[in-house]
This record gives sequence, C-alpha cells and structure tokens, in this order.
Amino acid sequence: MHKPTQHLPIWRDSEKDWDVEFEQYLAENKTLAYMMLKNAKIFKDAKVLTQKNIKGEWESLTWTEFGEQITALAKSLIDMGIKAGDMCSVFSVNCSEWAISDLGILATRAVSVPIYATNSKEEAEYIINDAEVKVVFVGNQDQYDKAQQIIADNKYLKFIVAMQDNIEISGDKSVYLSKLIERGRILDNGKEFEERLNNVDPDDIVTLIYTSGTTGNPKGAIHTHRSFLNGIFPSMRYPEAGPHYVSLSLLPLSHIFERLWSYGCMSVGVQIGYCPNPTDFLEYMVHFRPHFLTSVPRVWDKVYGTIHAGMKNVGGMKYRMFEWAKGVGIQAYRSDSYGLKYKIADKLVFSKIRTMLGAENCNIYHVGGSAFAPDVNEFFQAIGINIAMGYGLTEFFPVCVGYRDNAIPGYCGCLLSMTQVRISDEGEVQLKGGMSMTGYYKNPEATQAVLTEDGWFKTGDVGELYHKEKNGERLTYIKITDRIKELIITAGGKNISPQQIESLVGNEVFISQFVCIGEGRKFLSALVVPNFVMLEDYCKKNNIEYTSPEEIIKNPAIYKFYEGLIEEKTKALGQVEKIKKFILLPQELTQEAGELTPTLKLKRKFIDQKYKPLIDQLYEE
Repeated sequence: MHKPTQHLPIWRDSEKDWDVEFEQYLAENKTLAYMMLKNAKIFKDAKVLTQKNIKGEWESLTWTEFGEQITALAKSLIDMGIKAGDMCSVFSVNCSEWAISDLGILATRAVSVPIYATNSKEEAEYIINDAEVKVVFVGNQDQYDKAQQIIADNKYLKFIVAMQDNIEISGDKSVYLSKLIERGRILDNGKEFEERLNNVDPDDIVTLIYTSGTTGNPKGAIHTHRSFLNGIFPSMRYPEAGPHYVSLSLLPLSHIFERLWSYGCMSVGVQIGYCPNPTDFLEYMVHFRPHFLTSVPRVWDKVYGTIHAGMKNVGGMKYRMFEWAKGVGIQAYRSDSYGLKYKIADKLVFSKIRTMLGAENCNIYHVGGSAFAPDVNEFFQAIGINIAMGYGLTEFFPVCVGYRDNAIPGYCGCLLSMTQVRISDEGEVQLKGGMSMTGYYKNPEATQAVLTEDGWFKTGDVGELYHKEKNGERLTYIKITDRIKELIITAGGKNISPQQIESLVGNEVFISQFVCIGEGRKFLSALVVPNFVMLEDYCKKNNIEYTSPEEIIKNPAIYKFYEGLIEEKTKALGQVEKIKKFILLPQELTQEAGELTPTLKLKRKFIDQKYKPLIDQLYEE
C-alpha cells in the first residue's frame, strides 16, 4: 500500500464554488442521452454529424434527425429485451452510427462498453465475457465476422447489430441498425422509453472503458453519468463555440479522450466531422477546416517533419524565407510581442501553411497520450496553430485542458477547476475529483491498488507542477516526465525517461517508429523502424540500390545515415541518455503482432522479450 501523503501541497485552480454550479448543470442535463435529446430540440436543423458514407459521398445528419434515430434505436432495444444495466458494445471505427448506437444504448439505461475497432477476435471476446455483453454493434465485415465467431458458443452475447447495410449478415441473431431504427419509429413503447430516459440516476453506470493493457489483461474502468458530465462541465469554456464550429474526430471513440471531447463539443452544439482512418488526416482536415481537434503527438511530429523536409528540398529563396519567418515567429511567441515582422511572416509563410493543413480556423487542437516535444509544439504556436497538450487517464478524465493563448510547450494545462492534484514523495502525480472512475469492474483488488490510503488516485505518472498568473487568475500546469513503470534503470543505476528521448526523434520524417532500450543494460540502445517510403526516395537520390526493406537495412551506408539522424535529434541529451547503438527493423511494430496497444502505446516488456536475441547482440563485447 502506498503510504499516506496528507502533508503534500494540494493544488486546484479556483476558489470559486464550482460544485454548486455543477449540481445545477447536472440537474438540467441529467445524463448524456438526455442532454443530446434535449439539444436535438434546441439546435433542430443545424448539422451535428458529418462523414463519408459507404459510397464515398459526404453526408450529414441534423440534430432533429440525430435525436429521432437515437430515440427509435432505444425503443427497438427495449423491445428486444434490453434492460436497465445490461451491457452493450460498440465495435467500430469512428462514424455517425457509432454515436447513434452509443447514445441509443444509453437512452435505455443500459451500459455502453466500447471495443477498439482494431481489436482481434480474442481481445474483443475478453471484453464481451468480462463485461457480460448482450448486444454488440459492429462497423464493418471484419468486425461482424469476429462477432459471429464469438456469438456461436458465448453464454452472454445474444445479438449482433450491423451498423452498415453493406455488411453481409446471416442467422436470426443478426440485424441491421437501419432496420432497428426503422422498426423503432413505429413501435408503441414510447411511454416506457420516456420513463427510462427520465428516470436515469446520474450515478448509474454510463460506460465501462477498458484500459489498453500495456502490462496484462485490460481492466474495465467504471464511469457514471455524473463522472462523464463532471468531465464535460469544466472543460467546455468556449463561449464562442456552437453549431458554426466543427470538431474533427480522429482518435478512436472507443477511448475516453475522443469520446468525452466529442460529447463535450456536442453539448454546446458543435458539429462533429468523422475521420475513420488517421492516414487520411490531411484530406479530412482540408475538407472540414476544423476549429477543434484531438490527436496524439505523433500526428503533429510527422506534419512538422514533412514541412521542414519539404522546405529543405525546395531550397533557395523559399527555404531562406521559411527559416527567416520561423525565427521571427518563435521570437514573437516567446516574447508575446507580434509586430510588423510577424505580420509579414504570417502573410508570406504562416498563413499558407495553415491553409495547406486546413488549420486556418484553429481555436484549439488538443494532443495527449504521450510526450510532445516542446520545440515542435512551439513551432506550431509560432505559426498560429494553437496546439495544447492536455492530460487525463482512462480512469480519471480529463485533468488538464488547453484553451486559447494558454498553452506552454512541454507542459499539460491548464488544470481543470474541479480537479485537485498533488505530487507524492516519490514524484507521482496524484488526483482527486468528480471525473474519477468509481473503480475497476469486478476487480476490487486492482481498484484498491490505484488508491492511496487517504483516497487519492495514483496515476503512475512521474511529474511536476508549474504555476502561472494570467489576467488575475492562477493557472496550474503539470509536466509529465514518464510512467513509473516505464522508467529505464541502467546497470549503472541511472533513471532515464524513454518517452522523453523518443519524443525528440518523433518528428524525424525518415523514422517511422523508435523504441528506447536499456533496462539493466550498460548503455541505451534503440529499435528503429525506418520510414521506407522516404528511405526509398533517399536511396534513389543518392544512387543507393533499394530492393526491399529487409535488404536495405543491412546496408552500412544506411546505418550510418540513421546514426547521423539520431545523433542530431538527441544532441541536447547528456552522455548517459545518448543512444550508443541501434537496430533497424524491416517492418512496423503492430497491434496484431502484440507489440502495440489499441491506442498505439508500446508494450515495452513484450517488445524487449520478442527482440531480445537482437538486442543482446548490441551489448556483446
């Protein structure tokens, strides 16, 4: 048991009585489903959800249509026998049908249990069994086929709902979402539906969100309607937002970050645009030109690297102009003084980059999930793209949320007003607040393990606090330096943060993936996956024969090339943090191979074991 730390300073951002205002907000909105159906009557003909349909055509739903489909689906689920408290899953990529299915489930007082779209049959089955799921909504043929294999001899799963009409279904346990909605429109169980919707207790379970499982089987974090609304209420400090704003949904809705942010936006009428495949990021950015966005640092690392590599390749006057403008922008951002030079740089360079990226309407783009290199963050701030690093966990979300003009590169902020934070004697970030889960589902031992004796949530993150006064308000920021379990302790006893090193290399366009190695070793090494598209182009320009990834990584000239890249990116590190040797891998690390979680976090122990023979060779004398 972690020892009590009552003596530690506790920080919260405001002395205002937010709790009273939240109780009023909760009484007005009650639950997520109630809130959305209430908003459907307020925003009516305004667009709420936009996506490409199965024909590749753009389509939108109005708030009125959205509300009607949620209601019809809920009535069908009630007619199918779904009871209050029953577990239902959504197993799909981001789409309008995801939100309709999720809220339709919640409107019946049932519990929504998301499954990552990329999960294997075995991973999906684990969640279905652990949560005792009765109905699963699937987004494509592959997910349907996995569900069919599961339902064959599963004692919990009773129905599969195909969210798209082009999915081939069979048997009397499968049905199309469109048919359920169609049927629900004519059912006469409206009275029971209204009773369920209006009698939901805010402390009812709204969802189980399973952790990504970096160190074992995932655990289901229990959230209530109260904890979800407690996360939304202090986060949406955007008085300018409404139906004329768009938020691009890029991260998986199956995780808490995108799901809570999307519903927070919808709580004030913001339109959601869905990007089901992150590889299409730029296309969807240019189409939607969003005001809001949630993403991971890797997205912006690659954009940063591509911009710089592209300008360097162009060379000449354009490159010199870019470098001049970049210097002006960073100086202006650091001094908070935007004079004539900045206006010229913005007109000639920055505005063109924003337009190219579809980011000219940016209000705030959130990043989270891993370390974000401060110099990359500062660059985007300097060119007028307001990217702020937030903070939260599956079990406690959100903690820090960014707003206009308050991002500090390298720090997560600002701390939400209804959240308390402290740093333990061991450097761990610990939290208390209403957005915390109530525990892990059917796992009291795991629940107890993440709480201190005095009831604070132990994040497992190592961090420090920073306080800043702005416009008479005290703002608190959190700097996360690493995960306690991921700190590398070398043979010499040095504690090293692999995430900080990996973030330095993250914006290198010639590197696709980078894993720092060194636990119990004499020095740090790395596994490096090249960006083979960029590498092939490099080889052509330098008259190096390129046959295949497997062959090119054996070329000494290529090893030397990557050695130089890594040295340049990590030159600011101390000697003990330097990468002394590395291995080039011929293929990407994947979730299917067990190397990544569904949220693309590294399974470090698994990777260490899988590549141990190769890694051991690096340390042979």
